[in-house]
Amino acid sequence: MKGFTHIDARTVAETVELLAEQPGAARVLAGGTDLLGALKNEIYATAPEAIINVKPIRGLDFIKKDAEGLRIGALTRLSQIVDSPVVRKEWPVLAEAAQSIGSPQIRNMATIGGNLCQDVRCWFYRASPFIGERYECMRKGGTRCYALTTENQYHSVFGAAQSGTPGCALQCPGKIDIPAYFSKIREGDVASAARILLDANPMPAVTGRVCPHFCEQGCVRNEFDEPISVRAIERYIGDYILDHADELVRPVKQSTGKRIAVVGSGPAGLAAAYYCMSLGHTVTVFDKLEHAGGMLSYGIPEYILPREIVQRTVDALKKAGVEFRLGVEVGLDVSVEKLRSSFDALFLGTGAWEDRAIGMEGEGLAQSALSFLMDVKRGAPTMPGKKVLVIGGGNVAVDAAITARRLGVEDVTMVCLECTEEMPALPWEIAQAIEEGIKLMPSWGPTRVLQSNGKITGLELARCTSVFDDNHCFAPTFDHDETIRIEGDSVIMAVGQARDLSRFNQAIPLDVKSGLIVVDGTSQATSIPGVYAGGDSTLPQGTVIEALAAGRRAALAMDAYLGGTGKLSDIGNRGKENGFLRFSTDCAERKKRATSSVLPVPERSLEKEDLKGLHVGQVEDEAQRCFNCGCVAVHPSDIATVLMVLNGKIKVVGPKGSRTIPIEEFVAPLGVALGADEIVTEVQVPHPVKGSKQTFLKFRLRNALDFAMVSVAANVTRANRTCRDARIVLGSVAPSPMRAIGAEQAIIGKVIDTSVAEEAARAAAAGSVALARNGYKVELVRALVKRALLAHADNGT
Repeated sequence: MKGFTHIDARTVAETVELLAEQPGAARVLAGGTDLLGALKNEIYATAPEAIINVKPIRGLDFIKKDAEGLRIGALTRLSQIVDSPVVRKEWPVLAEAAQSIGSPQIRNMATIGGNLCQDVRCWFYRASPFIGERYECMRKGGTRCYALTTENQYHSVFGAAQSGTPGCALQCPGKIDIPAYFSKIREGDVASAARILLDANPMPAVTGRVCPHFCEQGCVRNEFDEPISVRAIERYIGDYILDHADELVRPVKQSTGKRIAVVGSGPAGLAAAYYCMSLGHTVTVFDKLEHAGGMLSYGIPEYILPREIVQRTVDALKKAGVEFRLGVEVGLDVSVEKLRSSFDALFLGTGAWEDRAIGMEGEGLAQSALSFLMDVKRGAPTMPGKKVLVIGGGNVAVDAAITARRLGVEDVTMVCLECTEEMPALPWEIAQAIEEGIKLMPSWGPTRVLQSNGKITGLELARCTSVFDDNHCFAPTFDHDETIRIEGDSVIMAVGQARDLSRFNQAIPLDVKSGLIVVDGTSQATSIPGVYAGGDSTLPQGTVIEALAAGRRAALAMDAYLGGTGKLSDIGNRGKENGFLRFSTDCAERKKRATSSVLPVPERSLEKEDLKGLHVGQVEDEAQRCFNCGCVAVHPSDIATVLMVLNGKIKVVGPKGSRTIPIEEFVAPLGVALGADEIVTEVQVPHPVKGSKQTFLKFRLRNALDFAMVSVAANVTRANRTCRDARIVLGSVAPSPMRAIGAEQAIIGKVIDTSVAEEAARAAAAGSVALARNGYKVELVRALVKRALLAHADNGT
């Protein structure tokens, strides 16, 4: 056990003061049966610095009945509740629940306050490093719930608790709440799914085609079967948004009166424009080219991203009120200073349009990949040659190589410094290049362009022995004793793009070494008030989704700078039902992921997309596979289950005084609604309603195993043999005790008999989603609810 300071508190006020002095660094010891074991096993990632023992506090171990009902002090031991005649007479389920907890020794130490505040009993959460692996689950700040896909027989059958950021969203630079919009798809509400997606990504039709889908790398299903096809689903929702842009991409009703200039209409600029427009600002976008979209319109081949998709995205922004001034080059046609004086805020997202040189002999004879791809995209392609050599190993190099091949070049070779495993291009891009007959020459570096009479005849290459140094910085080394020559009549350079920001140098400070605009990473703010930047003008290299995320951050920061809240509306609800994250029964089955169909190689061209999108049935089925990642540990307190059926309340005291919390709010899915500087002092239960009867049933594997597999508490009020009111609560089946509303409605207004009890039992289990090993809990819910209600069945009186 790690060392800590032990403090015996003498009063509630002293305890609160001690907690306030070290918020989050101290834990309260009330009974000790749960906390001490956890500390000995060192299950917590961060050990407490102090333990405040509240057992010496006098006056908190009482059971009192007054005009309002029953009051029980937080330090009242469970054995006292079991033995109390007052409790047994009027609130028998409370005594029964206390009796069911642990052994007599535990009940003699454990307190009612401690039972309510105990930690969850999931073995992954409680795994001790002394006996095996420590699992950094979501509850401990990790990205996955281990119980979802492994040992889960004691876990929830009614959803999960939102205990952190799921792996998919964590890996996404845009922090898209993927489970939230998947939940809406499962509900058949595509419009709401679209709104949730738009809240973090203004152009999913684009990213659904070009994003490297980092999210799929973080998907928990990687360790179960296959990751969710997030990008394909995103494309489907993105196309839906374009088809319904009039309803989904609309200006706000009330303008702020503030004007924002956006320089550059690439992904960063378009994102900044969209979110600034959504926040009520008037936006004008400036771009030097004739079409908006930046590299999206000019640098990505049509077979990957049709220009029509980009144009429809731009058209939606125009219709929503964003003004575009195309063919205007900021720094030449209009100065940055002029924009700063004419607008309330300025965003720079100019991208990277200059060719990067590598200093190779004869390099001037080569063609840049960007200019080659732009010519093709403009519809004015020229045959680059009969034997084309492409220098580079990234996605632009692959695009140039495939484009040349589809233009009719029979011999295309890619030469790159990296070995195949290190190539920057995505694995599927490399596989596609090979599939289309492109030759790869990894681990070779060009040393000079071979020529004769001013015409290219090939390349001289040297063996590249390593690309990166020990710090993984780009520092290639070569073995010049191993050189070769390869033939070719055209060389295309695809070694990255440079930024020419010199026209801004007088107005915007640039980094001396990189030549990039220096910004704050959280707000995209430059050192000039009111001026922000993002995308390739601020990063050595980046993806479309990273540029979109930067534009969004800048928009929120500009809004705050201009006096707004700096926040978008809270659209998503994370797919919650009854406060829990919901998923489908299909998620527990191992299934192949949905894949988009690809055109056969002979049918591929430069004019149409290679990939076909998923159809609606595939999208719906794939969304069912999502775990909607959260913690599936169940709430451990039997006392909480009973207090909920009794409509109890919890009194807590903190630095600002006392407050009383309904039990439904107190037993939150991720613990208890107790501040770090608050302490429970009392449990309050109202008098039973005349004609009511209480029942508590608990199923456990053996008496020595005190925690429930399933428990049911029922409080039924009858009048003239008919059920007038009912509260039925299920324990150990969800992240917190759960009202069985459907079961309650099934019996109210009826005479309870076997058929009514069975109907209520079915209703209680409705909506349950069993995991791989806990399906028995669903049957237990039905059985225990039926038994509990039959205890209230009409007996003719």
